[in-house]
Amino acid sequence: MRVVLALLGVLTLSACGSTPPPAPPAPSDVISQQRTRIDDLDRQIVELLGQRKEASEAVQRARTSAGGGRVDPSREQVIIDKYRARLGDGGEKIAKAVLEAFRGPSS
Repeated sequence: MRVVLALLGVLTLSACGSTPPPAPPAPSDVISQQRTRIDDLDRQIVELLGQRKEASEAVQRARTSAGGGRVDPSREQVIIDKYRARLGDGGEKIAKAVLEAFRGPSS
């Protein structure tokens, strides 16, 4: 019985060792795959920013037609805080850039 168990152990060890683990992907493959992913994400971001611009313009038109100001600083701060909470200091910069870009003319 010991001989059989010993043989099974040797067979198991040799079977496990016969197939080396897969090689990690080449850096050029990783770069290519991730660049494709980035391009797709950028396309989605641009589409979403276009939708955000339209919504922002609609809010501004409604606010100013009702006699309000073009900008709501407290609302903008809420947006900045959300971006910062998710993305850190870079998120704050992104939020401010988005808000400024879609604020429209100041007059």
